[in-house]
Amino acid sequence: METRRGSIEAIKEIVRLGNRISVDEMAKISDMALALDGSITSVDPDGDWCGTGRIRFKWPPKKNEEFIKLLDHLVRSRINHEVLINGIPVPDHIIINVSRQIGQRLGR
Repeated sequence: METRRGSIEAIKEIVRLGNRISVDEMAKISDMALALDGSITSVDPDGDWCGTGRIRFKWPPKKNEEFIKLLDHLVRSRINHEVLINGIPVPDHIIINVSRQIGQRLGR
């Protein structure tokens, strides 16, 4: 059963998960990125932004359905993500920053 967004149960689950993305979760994200011809370009397991990662894909994503599945996985896993399209007005790649930082912006 899914918890209602904003409910005390949802908040307890987020706090239980903590600020880190686990090694197993990051491995799953990496596998999904590799299946899309993407790659994890950075992971910060110990620093100020512990449990964060950056994923890079060429523009445009070749497997749109799989790209949407990756984003859905991040949402279901309660992993914050920021999708940045680089090269506007002529995009050349997408970067997704992933984190569980509560109350902080990514990339700062």
